Amino acid sequence: MSREKLTLEEREALRQQTLVKHYTANILTHWFNAAMWLLLLPTGLGILLGKVYPFVPEAWNNLMNQIFGGLAPLIYWHSIIGQVWFFVLIFNVFFGFRKYFIPFAATRMFMDKDDWKWLMIRPFQMFGLKKDKELPPQDAYNGGQKLYSYLVIFGTVVIGVTGLIMTYSESIPTSLQWIIQWAMPLHFLAAGLTFAGVIIHVYMGAIMPEERQAFFSMFNGKVNGLYAYLHHRKWYERKMAEKAAWEDHYNRQLAQSQPPADAEPAPQGGD
Repeated sequence: MSREKLTLEEREALRQQTLVKHYTANILTHWFNAAMWLLLLPTGLGILLGKVYPFVPEAWNNLMNQIFGGLAPLIYWHSIIGQVWFFVLIFNVFFGFRKYFIPFAATRMFMDKDDWKWLMIRPFQMFGLKKDKELPPQDAYNGGQKLYSYLVIFGTVVIGVTGLIMTYSESIPTSLQWIIQWAMPLHFLAAGLTFAGVIIHVYMGAIMPEERQAFFSMFNGKVNGLYAYLHHRKWYERKMAEKAAWEDHYNRQLAQSQPPADAEPAPQGGD
């Protein structure tokens, strides 16, 4: 089947297929991370002083201070939420390191030449350019999603570590005060870059019509075969090969367990 010349019958047959793309652990981690960002971003912006960082409206500072009862409680709760977020993610990675993280990283996160080619074409197509260029086949995640995952991992580590440094700055020796001075701008920079990636991620996953299934798959974990074939061809073909191998193994086992057709029936017991 050609990507560009699927018949209506082929499209309908693919649409009837259902493939599991995300498992419960992935879905829970994704939405936990999203929920924590919905708490950390507004409280973090509320901590920034409008006079020092003019991109934060003073009204937002006032609102956050009123909700939390002042700047000190706001900083306290922001740090508590941040520590919960960071340690849950760290626990999740190390708790399932061998069973989940390594297989996930090995099969879905490493960039290959098709991913880089995808990045050289797809961003232009979003602006109406390079429409004549065919996108190379992608795995379970496309090149953009893989690149975004690197940004999220890097941003999470920097945000978490610098947040801990600022939270427990009183325990840091005077000779290492430069660490705190660097931690503050790095914290804000990492948060800003990661949030910029989040905006693009939300736009491509939830707003673009052709990627809508990617959004819903983060609730039920499933996509149909047509979406997988058109957008994640490598992953789709690998899943089909795994299915064919399993069915072949099952049929072999079934054939071995059945007696030959010309075999004599077993003698019946009796008096």
